[in-house]
Amino acid sequence: MSSCVYLNIPYKERKTVKLLGGKWDKTLKRWYCEEGNELCSLYQIHKDIEIIGEEREYGSNKLYIDMIPKTSYFKNVRHLFTDSDWNLIRHHIYERVDYKCECCGKRKNKYLEAHERWDFNYETQTQKLVRIIALCKICHSATHYGHSKRTKNIDKINEHIKKINDFDDFDLDNHIKEAYDTWKKRNTVKWNLDFSIITDSGFTIINK
Repeated sequence: MSSCVYLNIPYKERKTVKLLGGKWDKTLKRWYCEEGNELCSLYQIHKDIEIIGEEREYGSNKLYIDMIPKTSYFKNVRHLFTDSDWNLIRHHIYERVDYKCECCGKRKNKYLEAHERWDFNYETQTQKLVRIIALCKICHSATHYGHSKRTKNIDKINEHIKKINDFDDFDLDNHIKEAYDTWKKRNTVKWNLDFSIITDSGFTIINK
């Protein structure tokens, strides 16, 4: 009996992979095929990922609003590296925490998302990626509060922030105000982006 081989499949290629015999593991949320299938030579995961220099304790595992400055929109790992590299990185993030949200602690095999945490150095105007964490959808929506306020059920998100942080309404209002003040200050800087924890780990920026 042949064994199965898990694959690194970019989302846009999923239909082709299915036609070539690829199968979807509903539990692990990964494509796989039987050993010997031609997909193995094209998409097999050959390497273990290690994110060199990552600060795993940065920001603790607290849930907090952390909006990206306007000057850095769409300048993240998902957009600047290949789909295949992003798949390897994000699945590594999910696996290392056993598919649990790092803020609320709930297991979310299907709906985990990878969130980038940055350090902002105003003296050097450097926005440095220091950590990538696994978040469930609502924790991730809370983190990107400004965007979510326009597109999501913000009352539900507010209640979630209060529950996870043991906030009352006063605490929540202060947290939101501080987050927006920080965001407005960050918006005044054209940041130099530092992806060294990703490039030092063997990945190459392909989209400038």
